[in-house]
Amino acid sequence: MFKGELDFSKQLVHKNLIEQINAYKDTLTPTLLFDDSTTANEIITSLSYNPLISKASVWKLSKEKPILFASLSDKSTPLSHTEEEIWSEKSLTINTVIKSNSNVLGYFSITRSLDDLITKKDQFIGFGLLSWSLIIFVILLITLWYQSSLTMPIQELMKVSERISIEKNYNIRAKEISRDEFGRLTKIFNQMMDSLNSADQKLRNYNSEMETQVKARTDELTTTNQRLVKEMKLKEKTYSELLQTRERLNRQEKLANVGQVSSNIAHELRNPMAAIRNSVYFLRRRSSMDEKNLQHLNLIDSELSQSDQVIERLLELTKGKKLKLGKTDLEKLIIDSFNLSKISGNTFLDINIQKEVKFVNIDSLLFRQIFSNLTTNAIQAMPLGGVIQANATSDKSNNNEIQIRFIDSGTGIAKYENDKIFDPLYTSKEDGIGLGLSLCKDLIERHGGAIVVEFSSINGTGFLITLPSSCLYI
Repeated sequence: MFKGELDFSKQLVHKNLIEQINAYKDTLTPTLLFDDSTTANEIITSLSYNPLISKASVWKLSKEKPILFASLSDKSTPLSHTEEEIWSEKSLTINTVIKSNSNVLGYFSITRSLDDLITKKDQFIGFGLLSWSLIIFVILLITLWYQSSLTMPIQELMKVSERISIEKNYNIRAKEISRDEFGRLTKIFNQMMDSLNSADQKLRNYNSEMETQVKARTDELTTTNQRLVKEMKLKEKTYSELLQTRERLNRQEKLANVGQVSSNIAHELRNPMAAIRNSVYFLRRRSSMDEKNLQHLNLIDSELSQSDQVIERLLELTKGKKLKLGKTDLEKLIIDSFNLSKISGNTFLDINIQKEVKFVNIDSLLFRQIFSNLTTNAIQAMPLGGVIQANATSDKSNNNEIQIRFIDSGTGIAKYENDKIFDPLYTSKEDGIGLGLSLCKDLIERHGGAIVVEFSSINGTGFLITLPSSCLYI
């Protein structure tokens, strides 16, 4: 019985120590991952609250060699590279591996004193000697008073001891049947059970307190990690916005320079345009002019007026004036732009305008210039002719955003030029000046929209213009 109780006590000590090790391993894993030796020392120091823990240390694996990471005392026993349990007469040492996703991070070693077991062993030995003395005494009494009730306390103790051994319930107490030595023995037995129960309760409370502290520390680390992740995302967002702002300022600076140049060019163009208009007026007054010539003169005069309006509007925008928005037939505007840009008879327009976006609220004069630039670029990309597809739809999945696509079957745009072609003064054409697409981008952005190269290959190029739902005419 003594050996069984001693083995049971050892098993209890071993089980409790394993539970503590597993709990501490969960909290020490993040400290090894983040190389936080300060927190590791705080966790290890908390073991000092248990007077039975004599040694504890954490070793971090660095280049296949363990290095002391945290320790309960200044002196630490050299560590082996294996998981092992070392029982000695006075202590129990357990070395275990700390892993994360099957990767060995380090080792955790803890040494517990067995002084309480030694004391309990001495008590059991004393109790055994006393028990044997009492048993011998009882045997002597039994020989004298066989039929007396002196055997009842022993039976009660045996019964209670068996129940405690089977049920592992330290709240069970033996009844004090007599007031003699057996009664005192029962009382001592009950006092011993009170001590065991008190020690067990204290151990449970300690484990519960440690679990609470571990949970609080884990929650604190989780909160800190979440805060760090949030701060990193905020910094990334701020940096991205800074880059976008810088890019926008650079573009605005280029556009301002281009606007100044365009303003000077516009002023220079007005004089020859006025001369052309006067010549048209003179030719129209000639009575011998046939109907065909008169029709072309009227077309020249109309286009001069349109060009003059475009120049005037662009000059107004460079001075910061607002757009002149109005109801516009999108299909008619695209067809007119195509007819004005068409050079030869082997280029055709395939137009498909969704009913919901037939009428839009835009500056028609400026968008006429945008569509003319895109149509001219498409025609130039198809020297042998081809088909230009113009489609307009409303994207209901994206707040009814207006999507306008211009697709040609030309030679395509080099991939590295997809972003550069919208930069002011950038051009890949020998006779180009690099203002057409940059002007388109600026005018579309003033409407709250955007233009991108949706795709480009040797089989053709597709431009996508997006406008907010506020541009829908209701």
